[in-house]
Amino acid sequence: MRNNVLVLNNPIKTVPSQGHHKTAEDTPDPEQMTRMVGHSGRIDRYVGQHDASMKHGGDGGADVHMSNSDSTFDIYTEHFGLHSRPFSLVPDPDFIFWSPAHRRAYTMLEYGLLTRAPITLITGEVGSGKTTLLHHLLKSLDRFTKVGLVSNAHGTRGELLRWVLMALDQPAGPNATYVDLFDAFQKYLIAEYARGNRVVVIFDEAQNLSRESLEELRMFTNINSNKDELLQLVLVGQPELRDIIRKPDLRQFAQRVASSFHLGPMDVDTVQAYIGHRLIKAGARKNLFTRRACELVHEQTGGVPRLVNQLSDLAMVYAFTNNQKTVTDRTVQQVLDDGTFFGAGTFEQTDDFD
Repeated sequence: MRNNVLVLNNPIKTVPSQGHHKTAEDTPDPEQMTRMVGHSGRIDRYVGQHDASMKHGGDGGADVHMSNSDSTFDIYTEHFGLHSRPFSLVPDPDFIFWSPAHRRAYTMLEYGLLTRAPITLITGEVGSGKTTLLHHLLKSLDRFTKVGLVSNAHGTRGELLRWVLMALDQPAGPNATYVDLFDAFQKYLIAEYARGNRVVVIFDEAQNLSRESLEELRMFTNINSNKDELLQLVLVGQPELRDIIRKPDLRQFAQRVASSFHLGPMDVDTVQAYIGHRLIKAGARKNLFTRRACELVHEQTGGVPRLVNQLSDLAMVYAFTNNQKTVTDRTVQQVLDDGTFFGAGTFEQTDDFD
């Protein structure tokens, strides 16, 4: 699979003042001023070292770490003795953390595929790690499994079938009728079955599918060869997908779901283990966050992995600017007090359907 990498060529910029006139409200209190001076001084030294490094062929200050892209640099990696950023927001199977819930979710994914379940359903809150599990699954499949990945599918009845065919790298001409498309789809499934292959179509963000589209997917699973399913569907989405499927008018669809799991948020002990795991994978010798820091991260993120990554990454930056080698609860609180963590309060505490 091919990774898409977004590179920011100018990660740090100085924005000139636009003639703003300071008032009494603009003046920070002494404690804020002390913290701001500490941060800005450390960042200024870092930017100065980076500039010097660029001028002298990359032999500048020790606080600058060039990434593999050679076009970006990380603020704190070398400061903490790391070889990569531990809390990237991009799903990375190499950093996958096998919490008990994620192990069970992955087991249900494997179970659905191995038993040829017509429909496998995996749900979880935004940022709970569903996409990371999918990427890990895709890396583990053998050459006898033909996979089509559909993200954010939408549109009318015929358009959904086009999405599926295109995901399977099959032609879906703009002038083809629905009958033509369905006939081509059915012939493709039969041909792959004859070759000893299985066909799996994965729908990410499946909560966006309409009820009409879900009913159409159920009809797709009726294509079989007496005892074997020719098509397996994996639906991955947010918690509301479960609520939609449980509606009375979709009971036939619900009966086709042979394997399902809901990923709930991590508890505080799991958050501490998660943070430590990612740090060690990035090159640390131990968890650099204190227990109280982990508790505060859990409290402010609700145990949602993506939010844990965001807040932990910012706390690492603040620890760097304070010249600390350990992230304490005070460091995390500074991030919160400054309003830097935009994800605060964006999670919902929901019941775990495990």
